[in-house]
Amino acid sequence: MSSSVRPELHLLILWPKARGAERRILADIPQHAEIVWKGELRFAGDPALAYRRFYGPALPDERRKLATCGAGPFLVVVVRDAAPRYEISDDSGRKPALCNLTLLGMKTRYRKWTGSGHRVHGTLSPAEFARDIRILTGHTAEEWERGIPPGPLEPILPNGWTAESTPVPFARGTSQPASKPEIKDAHVFLENKYINDRFLEGSWKGIPCVVKVSTKAIWSVGNEYKMNGALYAVAPSVVPMPLAWHFAADGKSAFVVTEKVAGPSLTELLARGLTDDEANRFAADIRTLAAALKQTGILHRDLFADNLLLGADGHLKAIDWQLAIDRNVYREDPWVRRNWKFRYVVFGVNRELGLGVWNDYHALGKIIAQFPQTEKVKSVAAELASVAPEMAFASPPKGLDRLRLWFYGCSLRLQMLIRGRKHRKYAQLERRWRTVRCDWE
Repeated sequence: MSSSVRPELHLLILWPKARGAERRILADIPQHAEIVWKGELRFAGDPALAYRRFYGPALPDERRKLATCGAGPFLVVVVRDAAPRYEISDDSGRKPALCNLTLLGMKTRYRKWTGSGHRVHGTLSPAEFARDIRILTGHTAEEWERGIPPGPLEPILPNGWTAESTPVPFARGTSQPASKPEIKDAHVFLENKYINDRFLEGSWKGIPCVVKVSTKAIWSVGNEYKMNGALYAVAPSVVPMPLAWHFAADGKSAFVVTEKVAGPSLTELLARGLTDDEANRFAADIRTLAAALKQTGILHRDLFADNLLLGADGHLKAIDWQLAIDRNVYREDPWVRRNWKFRYVVFGVNRELGLGVWNDYHALGKIIAQFPQTEKVKSVAAELASVAPEMAFASPPKGLDRLRLWFYGCSLRLQMLIRGRKHRKYAQLERRWRTVRCDWE
């Protein structure tokens, strides 16, 4: 646990459906922090879109947020914590982070009082306060430190969110309200109407890049950027560098930018034949990729020779991470959350292994079985085979868990049939259905 001697400003938001507990909450706050200001605010326009614009990439489903938290005026309370204490904590089931313990305790308690997990919002760090107070009131955290800003306090909601990387040395960017990253000399080279609308080539800050533009899976591009960044941080030789991502808050478009891999695919290399030296080098790349996937808790689900490209540095690089989900924020059956070891999941379908075989180690083993069988290749194959059993999805036990998951899968299928393929939520429902059907069918 760490402690700071400098007082901090934070805020709590009671969304419309939390206002029933307003008196009780306002009576409790002074026991833990000083109330600096409280006021009623309202988002203009479509309330679901307003939630999307406020939360940005952290919000999985704005319509569900609206149903849970309600529309109309909400209460904002700015508080001062005189003696901040910090500790690594798990907020709402998401990735553990350094949190202000006083605010975390208040936020958790008030959420219980309001009868739903997310009807009260609270900041847990100075950076989060600075972000939220600027969006909600139009004034910076520094202005609030000097006192209550004069004049009207009104929300200024961002139109989009962007993250950009620092190319050298590599550092993943932080998602923030911003304009679109500038892509020069962009031109379309592929169209895919199912997942990503267009694939473009161009350059970003002088780096040759590929841009995936999507209107159907806008959250997957942000997850792809973060997931690729996690892999790149531990194994930069076997994945393209993620450069940037952006989405429009109205949900109409999103894109992710990655370093271009100009070389041929492993399929093409195998067709012309590998030398023993190439087989050894590529087997080493596959070993590195497998270890990185295990270390970072990432499941690709579509690793085959077409999705391994030869980079200019002579290393194979895994591509095609689209339709990625971050399971820290993805709503799925509780059994799946408890029993699946992976943080990020890519919902590809390996046509060689078949739907339901979600084991990257097994898939990579099938790839190197096509290599010249040198001693090094055989050694890597043996390593993959030995680890593969622990990298598989754990099948649900027989009994109530299995039956409950079966009914959950049936409900998802029914929703898909009722809504139809053209409905905006169809792809999301299909991904959830794929999650629960897996090996237990």
